[in-house]
Amino acid sequence: MKNSADGAVINPQWKKLCTSAGHLFTHIEKTLKNREQKSFIYKDGRSRPAAVLIPIFFKNDQAHILFTKRTDKVATHKGQISFPGGSMDKTDPDLLFTALRETDEEVGVKAGDVNVLGQTDIFLTNTEFLVTPFVGAYKVPYNYKVNPGEIERLIEVPLLHLLREDIFKIQQIKRNGYNWNIHYYQFEKDVIWGVTGFLLSNFLSIIFGLERDAFVEIETI
Repeated sequence: MKNSADGAVINPQWKKLCTSAGHLFTHIEKTLKNREQKSFIYKDGRSRPAAVLIPIFFKNDQAHILFTKRTDKVATHKGQISFPGGSMDKTDPDLLFTALRETDEEVGVKAGDVNVLGQTDIFLTNTEFLVTPFVGAYKVPYNYKVNPGEIERLIEVPLLHLLREDIFKIQQIKRNGYNWNIHYYQFEKDVIWGVTGFLLSNFLSIIFGLERDAFVEIETI
């Protein structure tokens, strides 16, 4: 292990991956292709299919993930940090199309500019959205076109930062007969949590082997 300038412990293998686009994207694609997808569904009921994109790019020789800060005008998850995405339209042929369409509508990244690397695990939110996350890479600089009605601003977070333990914490709450482990990531003035924190932890656990994947446990009554 190595220490970064701020004292956080960095795994040398992680650093190698996060500073080489070829190595990282190949690793993500192979890892997602060779695993069985899971579904984190904690209750029955009607759900609306939705999809998000986990957008990865390299800037200054470092892997970054693009997040959005939602406005207070959107219907759900007002003001929260999110991945680009949304609910499936009746005219969408599949959920990958949904993720890419929503990414274009929210931040202006075109589907043709995204190299889709695979998908992670499905999660049912407490707002009854059944979310399928896709991972995609694109090149920067990019001429983003942010939708001001949905997105307040864009947030570019170095992937190595998200792998640090000192910016990550878990809070357990009880809701609807379940124990929830809510995951929080601190980046400068922003906190990534909620559904996005879940999806981020799931992605990091799959790709880097972290133990951040125990999110919901059925409470024994």
